[in-house]
Amino acid sequence: MALRVFFILYCIEAGFFFILAPWTRFWLGNPLLTWAPPIAAITTNAYFRGLVSGFGVLHILIGLRDLMTMFDARRGRVPGPRA
Repeated sequence: MALRVFFILYCIEAGFFFILAPWTRFWLGNPLLTWAPPIAAITTNAYFRGLVSGFGVLHILIGLRDLMTMFDARRGRVPGPRA
């Protein structure tokens, strides 16, 4: 039970990080970007930032799905097969 709660918290926290981080100064202040200009060109691209943000949305959705599953299990509801 506790492991599942920690996984849910991780997914939601990581999701918010991945959604917000690419659009902050933190993202551009990475020292790796000054050492490798080709990587900087990729990571500063808006499409790549959107990809990382989409990965964050996916994390949040996984966390919310597990949260709902945990609540349903506590209420005694077992999800049946989907048609």
